[in-house]
Amino acid sequence: MHVISATVSKGTKRRKFSSKPVILTEAQKQLMVCRLPQVLRLHLKRFRWSGRNHREKIGVHVSFDQILNMEPYCCRESLKSLRPDCFIYDLSAVVMHHGKGFGSGHYTAYCYNSEGGFWVHCNDSKLNMCTMEEVCKAQAYILFYSQRLTQANGRGKVPCPSTAESQQHTELAGCSMDNSSS
Repeated sequence: MHVISATVSKGTKRRKFSSKPVILTEAQKQLMVCRLPQVLRLHLKRFRWSGRNHREKIGVHVSFDQILNMEPYCCRESLKSLRPDCFIYDLSAVVMHHGKGFGSGHYTAYCYNSEGGFWVHCNDSKLNMCTMEEVCKAQAYILFYSQRLTQANGRGKVPCPSTAESQQHTELAGCSMDNSSS
């Protein structure tokens, strides 16, 4: 998922190799998601170049939500063809990188056990139950969100269709379609 907004101010400049003026204007660019996955992975930029061949770790805490509504980031076609509850995602895992270097370090993860309703910290062969408060304090490197409706598949609900499927089955109103009818 990319949502990019940029603004360029008005003004004129001269090009280095041309006598023609460059005219700048205000502009905005935004990229939208057209098809929603069952599992959404958000990879946070945790390393930056510092010098010619050296990367350093970005250690700033990034807060993240337990529940993510993707509707504001979706294109119009998705908004028209899917039911509103198709846009809701629940946090299911958080991966962390421990260490300073890009090519070294150690990875651990917090994973949600949906059957038991609890969080587990996974560190090599050690598993420890933990609280949501601990998860939220993590320096996330990768966030995994599961589409809320797909979590209940075994209990009678059907996953939200992709945009292509929705366009083919517009009369079925998104997520309520029956698997046997497609």
